[in-house]
Amino acid sequence: MIDEQEFITNIATNIAEDSIKSAWNKVKKFFKDLDTKESIRYKTAYENYLLNTKQKNGKIKTLIYRRVPKDLYSLYVCIDILYNDKAISTQNICNLVEIGNKIIVTGTGGAGKSVLFKHLFLNTIENTIFIPVLLELRNLNDCDLHNISIYNSIYKILYDNGFDLSKEYFDYSMKEGSYIIFFDGFDEIKRDKKAKITNEIKKLTDKYSNNKYFLSSRPSEEFIGWNDFCEVETMELNKEQALDMIKKIEFDEITKNIFYKELNDSLYTKYQSFASNPLLLNIMLLTFQKHASVPEKLNDFYEEAFVTLYNVHDATKDSYTRDIRSGLGCEDFKLVFSYICFKSYFSDKFQFSETELRQYIQKAKEKFDILDFSIDDFQKDLIQSVCMLIKDGLSYSFTHRSFQEYFAAWYTCKLLDEEQSKLLLSWIKESKSVLSDSYFSMLFDLQSEKMNRIVICPILKEVKKLYDEYGFSLKFLDNIYDGFYILNKPLFFNKKDLNISVLLKNHYLCYGILLNNKFNKFNLKSINDNEMYNNDEIYKKISLFISNNKIKNNFEMPFSKALDILTENEILSYFNHYKLELEFAMQTLEKYDNNNINKKEGVASILDEL
Repeated sequence: MIDEQEFITNIATNIAEDSIKSAWNKVKKFFKDLDTKESIRYKTAYENYLLNTKQKNGKIKTLIYRRVPKDLYSLYVCIDILYNDKAISTQNICNLVEIGNKIIVTGTGGAGKSVLFKHLFLNTIENTIFIPVLLELRNLNDCDLHNISIYNSIYKILYDNGFDLSKEYFDYSMKEGSYIIFFDGFDEIKRDKKAKITNEIKKLTDKYSNNKYFLSSRPSEEFIGWNDFCEVETMELNKEQALDMIKKIEFDEITKNIFYKELNDSLYTKYQSFASNPLLLNIMLLTFQKHASVPEKLNDFYEEAFVTLYNVHDATKDSYTRDIRSGLGCEDFKLVFSYICFKSYFSDKFQFSETELRQYIQKAKEKFDILDFSIDDFQKDLIQSVCMLIKDGLSYSFTHRSFQEYFAAWYTCKLLDEEQSKLLLSWIKESKSVLSDSYFSMLFDLQSEKMNRIVICPILKEVKKLYDEYGFSLKFLDNIYDGFYILNKPLFFNKKDLNISVLLKNHYLCYGILLNNKFNKFNLKSINDNEMYNNDEIYKKISLFISNNKIKNNFEMPFSKALDILTENEILSYFNHYKLELEFAMQTLEKYDNNNINKKEGVASILDEL
């Protein structure tokens, strides 16, 4: 009997190999004045490069395939991307290249951005005339700040994988636009490196603008200023895609068939927020095998996934259980692992060298000195038994970053209130990923009242001081925002000739309000559409200003400058929805402020607040 999936995989492999053999003929036009000898040498070098990088990017590890990497196309399901309210297939990279030369691909954790980039890398070889380069940005985290160069990093990838171009030819081919360059994991860059790497990417893409550039990240407000980049969004798996993914997974056939049927009949509809995410869909299958049910909350998903991986280490082998070398029970192992996640998360550490990983385990061993285990055994358990980490070459990374976020949140709950408050309020001041990371969402689900009381309310108190002093006025807004940012030629999702957004001045206060909106369920639908969007007069005046001043690019407009064009009332009307958010914030403050308990008299009334 012919294995259909193996047949499809073999076809894909043969096509890729044929593409490699003919690849040099497509790209040699980008290299000037090559004599016959050089052309032969570079042809061989380029084919070696494609073979080496195809081998690296053509295989992946997942939660279910934790030990042996699988061929990408034996299990990959192409996700679509959303651009200008239209779904675009990623089956062929040419569909995306038509959008523009510079594209930001955003998506939440587990949406499949990194695997998508591997697919697009391979698809570039097959369907385009360009040279693909995939740069994982997290690899720059350990570089000295002054030595970081995106240009040199791209050259090094080519050189290290066999395409040993001279610098002269490399620079010429960059100017000619020979490349499709994938920058993967912008959200995984350390805070102290982000400004430098951002500047490097912008300089490179400006100087060598004829190339095609793709950058992946979780959603972030940082991209507002990336004027010439189009932002597209990864779409969820639809029902057919989710079922196709399950069909491809090698798993216990009985469990898989039952899960497939229930996913088709009811589970996808009931748990769409989970089933439409590739990572969470894998977790659904793992937990379904153990419980024949699906957890209701995201936190329960990760808890069940950990317990499942701790107790059942090879889902494809019936009843096979591997010993835990460290000798730690499930709860003790989770405690040690969560401490490692906690420490590494707040250090912006998502990938480890051998030495760094052992140092983190050593710190945990010293922290919980009552627990008896060896560093060697715990490290092996993390990788081979419980499979929370994956070894890739000489480095180690989390099976998925969201596991790090969940267990960092789990450990945070064990800290004293004062410690949590001090840590988290400082983190909100320093981090730009507060809204996009799953950490805060998971932490709020684990201890919602405490988060309101010790994190959100202290920020809202500062907002209230300004609000009490200035009321809803331009003076109040000027303490929080720097003014407007005008996208004159908007590349993002909008239906107007221009797009107006705001520049944050005080991120700390803004994040407090936005976190309150998110976690305490501020209802945007309660705002009348006219109240939010009936700003036609404002758009007309700004459009006239742009026309009169012959402004072609996007630009910043401080409130002081905006007052030359708009009245104060018009500016305030643009922020009318924000006034409603402030009123909602004051309601939260009234409900959870600790001081309100002190005002109560008598046990019964105090108990009502606890």
